[in-house]
Amino acid sequence: MDRFMSLIFLFFGLCISSSKVLCQFHYVDLKLNWSDAQHYCRDKYDDLATIQSMEDIIQLNNRVRVSGKAWIGLSDDPNSWFKVMGIDANSWRWSETGETSQNGYQNWFSIAPDNMYFEYCVGIDGTATWNDVNCDALLSFVCYTETGGLKTYVHISTPLSWPDARDYCRENYKDLALIESEDENTNAYRAKKSPLAAWIGLYRVPWAWSDNSSSSFTNWISGEPNGENEYCVAENPGHLWADVNCAAKLPFICQEDPEVKSVIRMEFRTGAYMTDPAINTQLLAQLDVELKRYGLPQTKLRWKIQPKKQKNKEPQSIGGS
Repeated sequence: MDRFMSLIFLFFGLCISSSKVLCQFHYVDLKLNWSDAQHYCRDKYDDLATIQSMEDIIQLNNRVRVSGKAWIGLSDDPNSWFKVMGIDANSWRWSETGETSQNGYQNWFSIAPDNMYFEYCVGIDGTATWNDVNCDALLSFVCYTETGGLKTYVHISTPLSWPDARDYCRENYKDLALIESEDENTNAYRAKKSPLAAWIGLYRVPWAWSDNSSSSFTNWISGEPNGENEYCVAENPGHLWADVNCAAKLPFICQEDPEVKSVIRMEFRTGAYMTDPAINTQLLAQLDVELKRYGLPQTKLRWKIQPKKQKNKEPQSIGGS
């Protein structure tokens, strides 16, 4: 009851903006780890810098002078993918649905996933457990079909890369194996008929921005990303990117969204746990559909995240030691 009553009086802010206007970038010459830099930007501006086009790079060139490395908002937080079937932009998801597991089922090998060699696709091994593997590796694979809610798994012995295996399964079956229970995992393993690893339909898209958006645009330095335990990104004076240990203390670039037209504050009367990211995502999706019905196709919705009050101890940074 207490939680329900507190939600009645809890207000959330949403920013509605047009994607046609470029955001403003602000260089902060204060050395902090990535998490603390994120908190600072969210407190003083909107967030750590999100860079999703050459227009943003041009904007950075015009406004920001970086003398060395500086944090931007890109990271690959292991809390989103290490033995977690989460809902973040860089979490694991199934090829068939493009979404995470509906029930959270997972069956990782004891030390997997470890992203040792940029491993963003998954194979089932000789012990029926899962391992992350570089998507370009050539493995046999398990496809599946479904009839009346019952999945049937088929092993294809021809070694292919994960994208090619996915395309083959989609053309000839339903998709690469979708596995969401212990029984289904056992059936996929038995279909494999080989002690060697075989692709299943699990994959992820690495690197997400601080606002949990993703983008195909990249601006890496040649040879980057390259580091083990380097899950945050900094840019150099030429605005090229490198992966860096998140505990490193660097200056950083914040962004401010000047195109905000209005802030809507809403009161939600619900017994749901409103700080649950899954509920927040569903709510934004529903609001986006309604706004498009009223002729606002260029709007962009996101939660305005209020900074947490700092306690009297050093905050932990993601990926840090």
